[in-house]
Amino acid sequence: MAEGKAKKMWALPGAQLTAPQSLLMHGGDATLMLDLPCPSFLIEHPKGLVLFDTGCNPKIIDDAVGYWGDVAAHLPLKWSKSDTLDKQIQNVGYKTSDVKYVILSHSHLDHSGGLTYFPHATFLVGSRELQYAYWPDPDRRWAFILNDFLPTRNYKWVELDGDLDLFGDGALQFLLTPGHTPGECSLLVNLPNRKFLLTGDTVHLRAAVNQEATMGIDVDPFKSIHSLRRIKMIRDMQGATMWITHDPDDWKEYPHKVE
Repeated sequence: MAEGKAKKMWALPGAQLTAPQSLLMHGGDATLMLDLPCPSFLIEHPKGLVLFDTGCNPKIIDDAVGYWGDVAAHLPLKWSKSDTLDKQIQNVGYKTSDVKYVILSHSHLDHSGGLTYFPHATFLVGSRELQYAYWPDPDRRWAFILNDFLPTRNYKWVELDGDLDLFGDGALQFLLTPGHTPGECSLLVNLPNRKFLLTGDTVHLRAAVNQEATMGIDVDPFKSIHSLRRIKMIRDMQGATMWITHDPDDWKEYPHKVE
């Protein structure tokens, strides 16, 4: 495989949610409250600007319960209007219209809230993810916000039923890692001096990696474990750093600009 490189990657801060460890992994401590980042990742490649995940919808800054419903009462949040995704992209020298491709790791409310910033982009998502976003199982509907998706019905969506080397050079590799949702995906990013494996919600915490602990709302726990084992193998065999999207220690430890 060609050894292409992305030029830069920025980890863009978004909302911070507070939740018990037990929500994020089986066997977690219900009394241990964690402050969870909900970032997006902007990646500069010679063939286009790529965004991985879009964070939460900025409407929750003023009225979380009004937009998210009752779930907002159980997920205290911190977020400023100065840290919305459009402003974060501007802060690193781009406009939202510069983003050519948006990869949605999955369609939960803390990842799909900024879709409408990018009406002219091409959206990449795992197979069956959109169908599930519009009609999830009843006991999981709280995690999906229909109004995040309704304005995007005429956007250019591409559903992938397998892995994809985005530009054919090995720099950015879409990895289908289902289980948490039907089309959950991860992204392997090859930068000049480091590889990052962005997990989306294939796994939620460092503590869950070695234990191979699933999450209570995973749609298919068996696929979740398979996908987790797969990304662990890719991490080890390709020498990549696994960046777990919601893990607070990953957010603190890894640089927010990599080139």
